[in-house]
Amino acid sequence: MKIKNILISILISLILLILINVYLITTYNNYIYNTLNNIINNIVSKYPEAEDITIETLLTSKNSADILVKYGINKNNISEINSIKELNYKLLIITSLIFLIIIIIYEGQNLIYNLKIKKEIKTINSYLQEIIKGSYELNIADYNEDELSILKNDIYKVTIKLKELSLYEKNEQLYLMNTLEDISHQLKTPLTALMVTNDILKSTDLTVPERQTFLNKETKELEKMEWLITTLLKYSKLDSGTVKLKLEKIKAQKIIDDVLNSLSIPLELKEINIITNDLNFSLNCDVNWTKEAFINIIKNAIEHLEPKGTITIKGENNPLYKAISIKDSGCGIAKQDLKNIFKRFYSTNNSKNSIGIGLNMAKLIIEKENGKIEVTSKEGEFTEFKIIFPKSNY
Repeated sequence: MKIKNILISILISLILLILINVYLITTYNNYIYNTLNNIINNIVSKYPEAEDITIETLLTSKNSADILVKYGINKNNISEINSIKELNYKLLIITSLIFLIIIIIYEGQNLIYNLKIKKEIKTINSYLQEIIKGSYELNIADYNEDELSILKNDIYKVTIKLKELSLYEKNEQLYLMNTLEDISHQLKTPLTALMVTNDILKSTDLTVPERQTFLNKETKELEKMEWLITTLLKYSKLDSGTVKLKLEKIKAQKIIDDVLNSLSIPLELKEINIITNDLNFSLNCDVNWTKEAFINIIKNAIEHLEPKGTITIKGENNPLYKAISIKDSGCGIAKQDLKNIFKRFYSTNNSKNSIGIGLNMAKLIIEKENGKIEVTSKEGEFTEFKIIFPKSNY
């Protein structure tokens, strides 16, 4: 802004100088013309025959003798002549006025600029005080192009970032609080069961078979707690962003075979019928984490299946994406539950042993691989999860 004001002052000064110079040249020319005209008129009135010679001498500018010296006039004292002295006074006054006007304009611009600077700094300071107090709702954005406007816009950008960080921290605190509440709630149930079972085992009236039954119950609860803690640790790594996925090509059939092999015991216990089709294509994914996602989805299907139910796993490879769908012949999911099944720790009424974290983790893993999960279901008939990997991953 200051440079702009200086340039404006210089421009105005130049315009004034040009105007004054034009005026001075015009005044000087008028003076010379009137002086010469008076001299020639006086000469011609006394010596008419000398007019031609006088005019020719004036026009040809030939050097002639310095006749004025005879009358005591030279270059040093010519300014003492009244007419010339008057002209000099005019020139002095005019040039002084020029510089005075320039100084007034320049200092006026500086004064206005300084007052504006003080006002803007006061505004910025008040704005920063509000930010320190935690208020991010003010808007200091300026649409001019001077330095202060750029500074104000940069401060406003920083304010937006601070607001986002503040909101993020609040959400993180709320998220942490909810997470701790959820974890404590999930651990409370098996822990209570362990405490009750342990109190019963302290009794000396139990037979050996009864004691073994209660010990088996304790083992199951401990296994459940171990699985929950392990799963939560995996989940926290994913959610915190500390896990870096290593994408590599692997056959879809290989992933599904490994997943089914890791779930062979619950599949055999319920005598689940597995059907696989069209899995002869490769996926570009993190093998271990992708297996984890499929394990959670198929495990969820097993939990909702009656004995001797069916799980159909089918591949799809088209120009836009590659997908694997997992469809079970279970009880289905109610409409009111369908939109919530991917929420952490959410369990439907049909979930007997689920803690509601597997599907949430599966969704998080697939989304980190730029994929997505879709689900469709019909109560009493089926539930189908479709895991989609876009071709842009390849």
